[in-house]
Amino acid sequence: MGMVGAYMRVSEDELAGVLHDPDQVEELLDDEERQTDIDKAWHGLYFLLTGETDLNEIDRHSLGKAVFGGDVIDEETGMAYLTAAEVSDLAERLHFVELSALEARYDATAMNEQELYPFERDWGPEEKLYLLEQFDELKRVFKQAARHDEALITWIG
Repeated sequence: MGMVGAYMRVSEDELAGVLHDPDQVEELLDDEERQTDIDKAWHGLYFLLTGETDLNEIDRHSLGKAVFGGDVIDEETGMAYLTAAEVSDLAERLHFVELSALEARYDATAMNEQELYPFERDWGPEEKLYLLEQFDELKRVFKQAARHDEALITWIG
């Protein structure tokens, strides 16, 4: 199956509860209707949005937050979150990202050299199309959450 970039929409009150007691997230995870994912495109999208490949120094202050979230809830699980205000800001910023700009940043040679997940050394033209399709899903996730004034919990799992 592999590791997918997952998102769960939550209210600000639910987020506050999780931040107070991180174990509460387990109960929220039962509601699969509020969850979606960007499949295995998270590393490639992170690269296209930030120009960075190193996951040891995740940039949580740029568009990279759209992939990995902001502050970390739980180091062990890697779950992070974005407040409703951050979601709204990122939804607007993602809306203005031109597909042509992402296409221009696509560098299969660099991505293969850095062995970006999931294709490692097999990035090519078809994989670029895959990333662009998943970028549309990423924008949809943020637009939907912003429209409902929701926060997001993110994780790779």
